[in-house]
Amino acid sequence: MTELFPHGKLLLTGEYFVLDGIPALAVPTQRGQSFAVDLLPGNPKHDLSWRSYDAKGECWFSHPFDKEEWARPQVQSEEPAERIRQILHAAETLSPGCTQQIRGLEVTTRLQFDRKWGLGSSSTLIAAVARWLDVNPYALLERTFGGSGYDLACAFAEGPILYERSDTAPKVTELSWRPEWLQQTYFVYLNQKQNSREGIRAYRAAEVSDEAKAKIRRITTALLSDSLHLRAAAQLLTQHERIVGKTLGITPVQEKLFPNFPGVIKSLGAWGGDFVWVLSEELPKKVRTYFNELGYEVVIDYDEMVL
Repeated sequence: MTELFPHGKLLLTGEYFVLDGIPALAVPTQRGQSFAVDLLPGNPKHDLSWRSYDAKGECWFSHPFDKEEWARPQVQSEEPAERIRQILHAAETLSPGCTQQIRGLEVTTRLQFDRKWGLGSSSTLIAAVARWLDVNPYALLERTFGGSGYDLACAFAEGPILYERSDTAPKVTELSWRPEWLQQTYFVYLNQKQNSREGIRAYRAAEVSDEAKAKIRRITTALLSDSLHLRAAAQLLTQHERIVGKTLGITPVQEKLFPNFPGVIKSLGAWGGDFVWVLSEELPKKVRTYFNELGYEVVIDYDEMVL
């Protein structure tokens, strides 16, 4: 039996710019997705049985597969069964014969976070399948969902990382980064899931200056300083928001939705949905009340969210 537990992810700095090799600060989340492979009892009719459960323990996807289904070229689709076929086909293409072991097996996945949260239901799956079938996870990602790959680096990380993408293999640096001011930060879910592939397309279509790239690099480096305090961190993240907003032609989330918030709010990942990072000197109760009264019920402390 194979049992894996890849963690979810949050990109704290460098969103979009990470695609161009700018170092980005990322953290694995405590919540993730378990991935278990076991033998099916009896004489199974199909090569592979797949069951996926959500955070409430409800089975939201169940499907039998046969090797012939992923042996042929796959079409792009958001439908779960097609996605799994695409992943298995890509794995077989990258490492011919790796799916020969799949016969009479059952894969069971269990999410620990809401599927709408954008913490990595796809990346945890890619990371798990890559480790199970012993293929390069970054190559598998490139042939399936696409993206920078920082989420795969977070999947089996044990703490914060500095992630730098390259043409050959990413550079992943483990960090002992846990300044005290993080205790005054929170993650708030914006009640809608954002498609990261749409955000990537918008960035690729934008005019990205070398000056903007250099500024984002400096902000991430400055944020890692041990001597930094909350107000200085807030100033850095405000600058970060302005640069990304100007690059994409998008109004920063605080200016758009929370102009009177007593603190700083930074977008995370694909702008427009999922979670935002909140920094404030106010008491936790006041911060929670502010967002709750606006209809944002999911407010999670840094230590409760991050591994």
